[in-house]
Amino acid sequence: ASKILSDQRGMALVMGLMFVLILATLGSIAYLMTSNDLAISGQYRAVKQAYYNARAGITEARLRLNGTDADDLFLGDPSTTPDPNWSAYLLSTTDWTVADDPYFNSNYKNYYPTAADKENTSKTLNSVQTDVKYFVHIRHKREYDAEKLGHTTAHPHYYDGDGNLGVNPASSPGKIIYYGYGDPSDPNKLCQFTTASATSRKPVEIITAFGMSQGGFRVLEIEGVMPPGPPIMAGLYARGNVTGNGSAMIVDGRDDCGMEAGLPPIYTLIPSITNVNGDPILEGNPASIVQGPSDIDIQASVDAFKENATEEIQADVLGDAFGGPDDFVTVFSDTSNPYNVGGLKLSNITGFGILLVDGDLTLGGGFQWNGLVLVTGTLVFNGGGAGVNIQGAVLANQTVDINGGIDIQYNSCMVGSALSSASMKFLSMRDMNLF
Repeated sequence: ASKILSDQRGMALVMGLMFVLILATLGSIAYLMTSNDLAISGQYRAVKQAYYNARAGITEARLRLNGTDADDLFLGDPSTTPDPNWSAYLLSTTDWTVADDPYFNSNYKNYYPTAADKENTSKTLNSVQTDVKYFVHIRHKREYDAEKLGHTTAHPHYYDGDGNLGVNPASSPGKIIYYGYGDPSDPNKLCQFTTASATSRKPVEIITAFGMSQGGFRVLEIEGVMPPGPPIMAGLYARGNVTGNGSAMIVDGRDDCGMEAGLPPIYTLIPSITNVNGDPILEGNPASIVQGPSDIDIQASVDAFKENATEEIQADVLGDAFGGPDDFVTVFSDTSNPYNVGGLKLSNITGFGILLVDGDLTLGGGFQWNGLVLVTGTLVFNGGGAGVNIQGAVLANQTVDINGGIDIQYNSCMVGSALSSASMKFLSMRDMNLF
């Protein structure tokens, strides 16, 4: 009996130890599963935060590509003629080296723009953010980039106007790709294009943002463009009739900036009637009034650009200034509101940028504007005294009446600088972590 009792006690001990071992094993498994879940959850949060950081980098780059080289925070190409090898970095953290950029290319300029030096080549913390970790690389889109995404002569992604239809390797990536009205077979169609000659259009920008967060890493790439505005057909464009009175009238479609071949002085939409009395001076290519089928949607352009208006005119103005040579602005007025019943009247005004009038506009003597004037209603010039002087281009939706002295000179650079005050538009976005 004693032996049987001893055996039972031994069995109980073994079973107890086995039970403890099972509990320990289950506990270890639970711990490992919990640890893995926490690790996976933590990694997911890190990657998600890195994604948001990359989006923040894109947002800052987009905002800082607006404007001109005169702006302290400007990140864009400071060259008058875009440099094919220009590129710039935007850094919000010093925890970065060239090795962190898998797409780094020493053939590019790789600047770190600052307020004092837009061509600074020393690694510099140049972001307005200090608590979000990202770095951003910006460069002009080249033909090689389009070919990587599937561009061929059989399946074109852009209008190839530079005369070189061959394949462009990474070592020689080809011409810059611009965005605007660059296809001569369809001058009113927005497209990406290359050209063998100078153009006032802006390049397509490739913005690659790298977000970082506690081991998480995400890469987003967008293609962005500055809105090109409406197609410019002449120094003065009208969808309706144009009536000019007197000989103190000068309209010149030749590009005062020298970037483009030149336009006619006046272009009107068929079947409008143009009646110019006296002996005006009309210059351009051709040096005469042109009637054609180009029906420009001025209302759509006004609606698009008014969202970026930096100033709003709420009543007639006699004597004022808007913007400056280094500060192009967007000015908007809605003449359908009660305070402007009968249209807006502006005299003795100096302005730089885009003037948007949703309704009628009358310009009096001493009006000087550098940039783009868009009017959805009737535009009237009463150029007494110092006359009306515009460097850029004018587009009116309805009849344009011209009385007294006016001088309209097409200038593609003024138009381009005016459009630089608008917000960048995205053409595409790619999550590079998926490639």
